[in-house]
Amino acid sequence: MAQLIVAGFHRSGTSLLTQLLHRAGLFVGDELLGANPSQPYGHFEDREVVTLHDRLLADNGLNWMVHRPLVPVIAPDRWGALQQYVTRRETAHRLWGFKDPRVCLILGVWKHLLPDAKVVVCYRDYAASTYSLERRHSREMLSGSGRAEVHRRFWEVPDLALSMWNEHNSGVLAFATAYPEDTLVVSFSQLAAGAPVVAAINRRWGLGLAPVDTYDVFDPAVTGQRDARQPVADPLVADRARELLTRLDVMAREHARELQGALRV
Repeated sequence: MAQLIVAGFHRSGTSLLTQLLHRAGLFVGDELLGANPSQPYGHFEDREVVTLHDRLLADNGLNWMVHRPLVPVIAPDRWGALQQYVTRRETAHRLWGFKDPRVCLILGVWKHLLPDAKVVVCYRDYAASTYSLERRHSREMLSGSGRAEVHRRFWEVPDLALSMWNEHNSGVLAFATAYPEDTLVVSFSQLAAGAPVVAAINRRWGLGLAPVDTYDVFDPAVTGQRDARQPVADPLVADRARELLTRLDVMAREHARELQGALRV
């Protein structure tokens, strides 16, 4: 049995990476979130995992827009629901995993449930991620889809998207620092350049995924970039984002040796 978790902030390339792993043979869910205009190929998120995470956050008085440090309190019945999910997956699948941006905030919880699980972190420059997130909610608000009060929060709460980026990436950095042998960090730019992620995962952890080329799933037409500088209300929030991005870049460069090694195999 083996488990592979894909972790990364919203709009950071995790759907692309999970689509790639799904094609390579990783089971990622019975019922996946469907496609929409911002994710034309689908989210590749297991509805059951998303629901479990949403309920766990709600228990702590939060929703998916976490932008402050979180130390989750988990009730016994919630632990039971998580364990039941794990038991069903372990019974049915030799190699399985899931992707959900919310997992960045609670990787320690999943480490307790799955001590041997491996985590692939996919990150993206904060300016690009937050631009993509804000653009998505602008479009949905203008089209009348979704909840207007959710969309408005990105303009009512100063630096909301950037603060969210900070908290999610702080979570993955803490996990990657504590469990370096169980973590592979890859940047969105590496994915876009065709980095052989599947081969690197097989080389590092021997999961036996089928060989699939990254370019088989990457579509540059669905990728947006911020043309102007990142607007910021609180300079301290921006300082923290730059510091976190620097640390992620350092890890990605170190782990690039895995990608380079995979090319030589």
